[in-house]
Amino acid sequence: MGLDAIIISDIGGDSLSGSSPLRLEIDGKPAVLPTVLNFLKNGGRIVPPVIDEDRLSWSSAPKLNGIHLFHELARHGFSAELINNYYAEKDLFLRHLERTPRAVVISTTFIISKQAIRSLVEDIRSHAPGVSIILGGPFVYSSFLLMQKKADPCYETEPAKDDFLFLDVREEPSVDLYIISRSGHAVLREALKRLRGGRKLEGLSGTAWLDGNKYAFGPPGGNEEADAGLAIDWNILPDRVFRTAVVPIQASTGCPYRCAYCNFIKDRRLTYVKPLDLLIAELKSVSARGARYVRFIDDNFRLGKGDLDQVCRRFIEEGIELQWMSFIRASTLKNSDLELLRRAGCVEMQLGLESADSRILQNMNKQADPTLYAGVVKDLLSAGINASCCFIFGFPGETEETVRRTIQFIRDSGHPGLEGVFSWSIYPFILAPLSPVYESEMRQRYDLSGYMMEWKHATMDWKEARGWIKKAFVEIENSGPHYGEENLDLFLGLSAAGRKNFSAGRHRLAKLAVSGKLDREGMIRVFRETLSPGS
Repeated sequence: MGLDAIIISDIGGDSLSGSSPLRLEIDGKPAVLPTVLNFLKNGGRIVPPVIDEDRLSWSSAPKLNGIHLFHELARHGFSAELINNYYAEKDLFLRHLERTPRAVVISTTFIISKQAIRSLVEDIRSHAPGVSIILGGPFVYSSFLLMQKKADPCYETEPAKDDFLFLDVREEPSVDLYIISRSGHAVLREALKRLRGGRKLEGLSGTAWLDGNKYAFGPPGGNEEADAGLAIDWNILPDRVFRTAVVPIQASTGCPYRCAYCNFIKDRRLTYVKPLDLLIAELKSVSARGARYVRFIDDNFRLGKGDLDQVCRRFIEEGIELQWMSFIRASTLKNSDLELLRRAGCVEMQLGLESADSRILQNMNKQADPTLYAGVVKDLLSAGINASCCFIFGFPGETEETVRRTIQFIRDSGHPGLEGVFSWSIYPFILAPLSPVYESEMRQRYDLSGYMMEWKHATMDWKEARGWIKKAFVEIENSGPHYGEENLDLFLGLSAAGRKNFSAGRHRLAKLAVSGKLDREGMIRVFRETLSPGS
């Protein structure tokens, strides 16, 4: 039977984090418990296979963007196959090509450069030169918005032409159709109908295509309501979605905040909170399919609507036995019952704190307070909930003093005596198009110049910021960077003291590796000490 589409969710790639590349690796693998145990068992070397290295971790959850697309097509009668990571699942992709798909549909939720798209498309074309390639998602929509900014002489679009679509037709990907609607499910369905009928794709509302040496655009339209496609019937998903025992679920969509560094497209009209009964039904459904952990991918769990205690009580009353994590704003947790949160299955909260300096937070338009941050982190750890926190170094106004304040905050947040584990990720400031700080007014305010990873402002430049990330990595003690690849069964199976000892010991080794002073005998000794019973 022929296929309507192969869906590609992601291609993998390096993190934008500045601290992640400094984390400890063993023979090219992140030093998470499955790898460490294999290393110890085999006398200081890795002997494949490493059991469960790609399961039971937050990072092993399949991408929800592809799941949404698969679900949307399946419930409308289209046949599709799902590729979570193109390069990691290349053999599976080639097997699906044997079913002569009409289209390859690429989502750009996690693909954020024209160069990466061009390489992907060229690779697909080398195996299936005649297949129709349809590209959509946030990066396509952002590129379309940036193209519209070209008319503003004060807006810097020239540096972006090699990274974003629609700004320069040279070396553009060989894509047949771009879906530029904010939400393009209906447009995609219509495109696939046209392919079924042997009709051309050009001319659809809410789309673009390359016409010779210029782009052509269809009539405006194609947008859908915010909740379209948000609810998923997990029973129609293939078994492969549940292979890792960790699934992503969205309890809300959108974000009403306007942090100055953020280039996510915001529209308050498109914010949506999934009804609690529907959310619970989904949790029961994924549990029945074999999921044991849920990664909520909300920007702020249920938009921080103030009913967290009620949600937790319902989880408990309904017998939800899944363990879960979510992104959440610290202010959402300020007046919540965190003991109840833990009993409801929450094992980790991720917080975008960004800075511990009040002035920098004000510059970022974070509407946040470092004192509140410190209290919330301590309360989470006291309740036995792990806190993984994100920070940004180098935002305009940043100085040695403000960076030092954030480093001290991270050092103080380890709390060795509390049950929960504190971890962190530090990102360099990125001057991203479509973020508020990219606007000419804010550039002038901060004497800010540059583009993306390379920038300079009145008090710091990108090289200094990256230097401070490395300094922070070396100076921080009693906690370590976040390892999203960590096996949750093994990590949570350690005692509270064991989790902290392992995390701190691993970070001590990572710092030795950064300084070039690490040897395998030292790694074996430290890991045996930290993982010994009673450690």
